[in-house]
Amino acid sequence: MRTSLHLLAFLFLILHHQSNGQNSPNISTGSTFTAGDNGSLLSSSGDFAFGFYPVSDTLFLVGIWFNKIQERTLVWSANRDSPAEIGSTISLTNGGQLVLNYVNGTVIRIYSGTSRWGFIQDDGNFVLTDSNLRKVWESFNSSTDTLLPGQIMLPTVKLYSNSISDGNSKYSRGKFMLEMQADGKLVLSAYHFADTGYWLSSQDPQGSNEVSLVFNQRNASLYLVKGTNNNTIYSFPSNVPTPVEDYYHRATLDSFGNFQQYAYHKTNGSNWIRVWKIPSEPCMANAICGAYGLCSSNENETVNCECLPSYVFLDPSNPTKGCHPETMINFCADHSPENFTIAAIKDSDMPYKEVGDYEIYPDVDEEWCKRVVMEDCYAMAASLVNRTCSKKRTPILNARKTSMTKGSISFIKVPTKLVKDGVSTKKKSNNRAHLTAGLITTSSLAVLFGALAFYYHPAPRRLVRRERNPNSSRIGINFREFKYKELYEITNGFSKQLGKGASAKVYFGNLKLKDIQVEIAVKRITDVAEPSEKVFMTELKIIGRTHHKNLVKLLGFCIEDNHFLLVYELMKNGALSDFLFKEELLPTWSHRTEMAIGIARGLLYLHEECDSPIIHCDIKPQNVLLDSKYNAKISDFGLSKLLKKDQTRTDTCARGTVGYLAPEWLKNAPITPKVDIFSYGVMLLEITCGRRHIELSRVEEESEDDEGDDLLLVNWAAVCVRSGRIDKLARNDPEVLNDVKRLERFVKVGLWCVHPDPILRPSMKMVMQMLEGTIEVGVPPMVDQ
Repeated sequence: MRTSLHLLAFLFLILHHQSNGQNSPNISTGSTFTAGDNGSLLSSSGDFAFGFYPVSDTLFLVGIWFNKIQERTLVWSANRDSPAEIGSTISLTNGGQLVLNYVNGTVIRIYSGTSRWGFIQDDGNFVLTDSNLRKVWESFNSSTDTLLPGQIMLPTVKLYSNSISDGNSKYSRGKFMLEMQADGKLVLSAYHFADTGYWLSSQDPQGSNEVSLVFNQRNASLYLVKGTNNNTIYSFPSNVPTPVEDYYHRATLDSFGNFQQYAYHKTNGSNWIRVWKIPSEPCMANAICGAYGLCSSNENETVNCECLPSYVFLDPSNPTKGCHPETMINFCADHSPENFTIAAIKDSDMPYKEVGDYEIYPDVDEEWCKRVVMEDCYAMAASLVNRTCSKKRTPILNARKTSMTKGSISFIKVPTKLVKDGVSTKKKSNNRAHLTAGLITTSSLAVLFGALAFYYHPAPRRLVRRERNPNSSRIGINFREFKYKELYEITNGFSKQLGKGASAKVYFGNLKLKDIQVEIAVKRITDVAEPSEKVFMTELKIIGRTHHKNLVKLLGFCIEDNHFLLVYELMKNGALSDFLFKEELLPTWSHRTEMAIGIARGLLYLHEECDSPIIHCDIKPQNVLLDSKYNAKISDFGLSKLLKKDQTRTDTCARGTVGYLAPEWLKNAPITPKVDIFSYGVMLLEITCGRRHIELSRVEEESEDDEGDDLLLVNWAAVCVRSGRIDKLARNDPEVLNDVKRLERFVKVGLWCVHPDPILRPSMKMVMQMLEGTIEVGVPPMVDQ
């Protein structure tokens, strides 16, 4: 039997070779492709190719593309976030692993198991098989942004859009996600933000992990099926051009958050024809124009991003990144009507379900809604839809003006300083130029000597220091600025302590907003030295521009005399450390994996996706807090240091916690985001294995089969992986034992993260890809040692 299987494999390869001329029809162990050599694998029909796809003259993606059409449309990539340079190679090693080797020595293991051959099927699926032609890996199980006929999207599988950018990064991961959720819902979302989804399929009312999205190969239709009987519970539009076999077909999540099906005639086609699009209007995608952006689309095809009145683009070359205030005014410091006007944007709305509104007033008119914004110094915007006025939380993430918002109206508070600076001052300066110059000349010496005398006198110097304290307008943020007396009353004299650290204590408070009581957490930072005041101001600006569902939201601040306080949303379920280690029952496996991925998303945002990348420097379970729904959110980046894009080291003082501290902290080596990767790796192992990174009690509990490595979690995990006993880490939990592949994947990722050499630790992007299973996780070096 084995002989006949080997013969079948040999005949298969011969036939495959004869049908493909000069291009290699398959690869076997020992085969290599080199970027820039134009070599590729072709399917037997020649419709699809696998190899190095050029994104520029010097950079390439390992990908699959339509080979016979002029556009050479890319449908899958293994390294979308890290293009490879000329000279990089794809190898099917002698051990059967599929590996991408960059010219700088970096390695991505696309598949780390054992295979014998690789080939691309006529449906566009790249497959690795063993010597008996049994599939051991396929690209259909690790999609990027596209589905092809014959592909099935199983529960928890995700598609990510490409980014909205030009050049080398246009194929990198963007801001939108299509997820086949475990509860049976197919959801489109702007996953960076607290977004429950801007489009959902009709869901299974009972909730089910048995729902899958099918792209039927015979009729090119897409639909959701449930259960072993594959009962159809939802169908997408079916106006596919016929005959179906005369067209190429694909379904893609595009850069602007639209899930669309396309067809391309195989012989007469010149471009892709759209079959259907969801959602129907481009501006329906949440946060498409970023914070404080306004989306419009008159013809329902393209997205046009503008800034709301009084805001300017963060990056004029890419309007979808959002906007920031052109001039900051602390309206609560002086809420005089002379300081602002109310701009009305007709036929617009700012919807953002569950998180966007903080006060709602039914059955009111335009004047009433406008007055609500004028009278509330904290309100920056409101919208009136069907006579319901909704005050908006900042940042405003979903302002839009489309055919669906006709009849609605939005109100924005605009500082009048913009008008004064732009018009009246300019006219007056022309008429009085000579007088102004004379006054400056005659008074300069008097001002100089007066300033010196004032500065060096002790009493005025204290006043200067007090006046120098920043407010929200000076540091350019939209937080609420509290008075110390106000926070003292809100916290009942700082009487209820929620927690404390080396440099701060956190107190419970009740903030009253009109008739609503909002529970908050007030962090009181102690012993702030004079140089740290500037750090505090700088980092308030940085934190003010961070918006992510896995980061604790900062609501306001207070800098008054020697008092430094930060006001956060209250995380009702406390710290992750208490949830993991102080409860009698360990959280469920599915819950722990969700928290681990959520924390990774938050770190990825801090490192690579926010406007100014941040190193946290103290990642640990105590600094991850849980909201009322047990969503994990990273806290305590009040002491984080800003990482400029052109720096390799920050000037931050050493911080962190023993056990989670990367080795380079102790070696005076450059501090990079890899210190957070190390800390996350330790925490990931703790979350995965359900125990602390070090447990002294284990010394007394060790038995002969514990192999003496139970004391340190990292060592114990490495031994279990090395010996093939990954099940020992499951703690006899049936849920974990039924998902042992994911357990092994998470443990291996953790071991990669804690590598002593920061160069060999993965980036957070790669960590996310490995956790989600979109790229294979190789054997960590410490397991081989």
